[in-house]
Amino acid sequence: MNRFISIVAIISGVIFQSLHAQNAILLPISPRSSGMGKTSLNFTDVHSLFGNQAGMAAVEEFGALGMVEQRFLLADLRQAAIGAVLPTFSGVFGLSLRNFGTLDYRESGVGLAYARKLSDRLRIGGQLHWAQINLAEYGSRSFFNLDFGIQAELLPNLWAAAQVRNAIRQEVLTREYTPTVFSAGLAYPLGEKVSLQVELVKDIDFPADLRFGIEYNPSKLIFLRAGINTAPGGWSFGAGLPILENLVFDFAAAYHPYLGFTPSAGIAYRKKK
Repeated sequence: MNRFISIVAIISGVIFQSLHAQNAILLPISPRSSGMGKTSLNFTDVHSLFGNQAGMAAVEEFGALGMVEQRFLLADLRQAAIGAVLPTFSGVFGLSLRNFGTLDYRESGVGLAYARKLSDRLRIGGQLHWAQINLAEYGSRSFFNLDFGIQAELLPNLWAAAQVRNAIRQEVLTREYTPTVFSAGLAYPLGEKVSLQVELVKDIDFPADLRFGIEYNPSKLIFLRAGINTAPGGWSFGAGLPILENLVFDFAAAYHPYLGFTPSAGIAYRKKK
């Protein structure tokens, strides 16, 4: 009986609270994004693999990253991911592996992404991903889904982006569906050291979330990040620390007004030309 109650509690917490925060069922994970109010639509580095895949089209060299987050500081709500991005003459390919949860409730998934430039001002990308939910004593459920994204330069240095995640709405559990999410945003650099991002994100089942993020690069030794979001309302901060010529250590802490802090950290590698 206690085990059953534990399972029900985990499911309820993960499905309701995480979906309301728009970050369950293997949705974006990135300490860079987490530190910037969850903005990520206009990223153009290896972190695009876990955000808007269209940004991968700007990656010119092989890159890889590994990340982990402790959702709301709960040991049972840990998510980890690894991925790699490979540019080719036919476009940029990406592969990601994800894992979330406990022995009682676990999500795992694999994503295959692709992006390419249609011109110097237009990039497109998408991802086919497979996810599986394992529920102790009740079996498992697996499914495929699709993400699509675009980035376009509207004016010099003013970039716009849009994306749909989990484009195919599917029932995961009884009356619980994959979170189909539509988002659009703008990014603009304030000089060479500061960039601003603003995004509007709408899960079809929940209120729209307006997000703001800023990244400041005062020197080659550090990137400073901060952000806020409106639904349910929260703030975040983080940093990126280049530790070797090809490696950057990223970390962040995001605050949820009802559920508390979610720390995250990761290592990103990018081959230099």
